[in-house]
Amino acid sequence: MDYEFELEKFDFKSKNELSSFSDACESRLRDRFNSFFHEVRQTGSSEENQNILLSAKVTVDNKPRRALDFAQIVVEPEQINIFSNNGQALAGIREFLKTEKGFTKFSDDPRMGKLIVKLPKLTFDNKMELSNAIDGKYGTFLKNITGVKTQTGTQIKAGLTNEFIDGKEATKAGKEIDLILAHYRKWGRTFALCKQKLILARDFKLEKEEDIGLEKNIKQTLYLFQ
Repeated sequence: MDYEFELEKFDFKSKNELSSFSDACESRLRDRFNSFFHEVRQTGSSEENQNILLSAKVTVDNKPRRALDFAQIVVEPEQINIFSNNGQALAGIREFLKTEKGFTKFSDDPRMGKLIVKLPKLTFDNKMELSNAIDGKYGTFLKNITGVKTQTGTQIKAGLTNEFIDGKEATKAGKEIDLILAHYRKWGRTFALCKQKLILARDFKLEKEEDIGLEKNIKQTLYLFQ
């Protein structure tokens, strides 16, 4: 999946041209939002599993080749997803993981070019620890984007003081920045809840009023974390 392409769907879009302050602020907030997505998505991915194919060789067209030349790995708490558009490579990777790494539970989706390797199930405590880690990352994300807003506000005040902008433009920029911040905060929270839903499975429950209001958004974006 092209995650950068998918993330563009969540960019803040304005019907009217943004002020220069708002535009610069949006760019910085978007960068932090995209970084947060990747950080949350990779939570629970152990380095060992991420590098599991580092030394793997597969036979493609009767020649030994590096498995990672043909495959992409996405590690989740309970499974390793391996993607490749080369059927020979996927078959070789499956055999390598079975004979060299001892994995026994696999499922295939040939149409998607996907091999799923099932990992040992997490305990409830393991799941709660990961879920709490997501909350911590979201809290840091909020601090980061709030900090960007504060810095931009300081720049706007300086512009007023030095008469680079007038009060009308400053007010316009302030309102735009509030909308931008709310947008990325909403989708950031949605991403955090998506990941927690996949981790906790049946134990996942929306309790806060703000989170309950995001239920539809969660259903629409869950595919990004699967």
